Amino acid sequence: MTAEDILALCMLLVLVISAGSLATIFFPMMRNAGREDELADLLKDDEASTESETEPVGPDEESGKLPWEKDPDWWRE
Repeated sequence: MTAEDILALCMLLVLVISAGSLATIFFPMMRNAGREDELADLLKDDEASTESETEPVGPDEESGKLPWEKDPDWWRE
């Protein structure tokens, strides 16, 4: 084998490795393309059930403060 042969074999090896990488990516994608996504269905069910249960968050009408604000004199206590 000459140096030119080794260069050609190395280039073929790089091509085989890259083709294997692409096959590793595309083969599972093609295999799972027809399957129905169970996780998406579960998330859709979860989103539909939580929308009706939540209440809008806003300032308290009694005190005029937002629920996450501290009392201004918290450090004096």
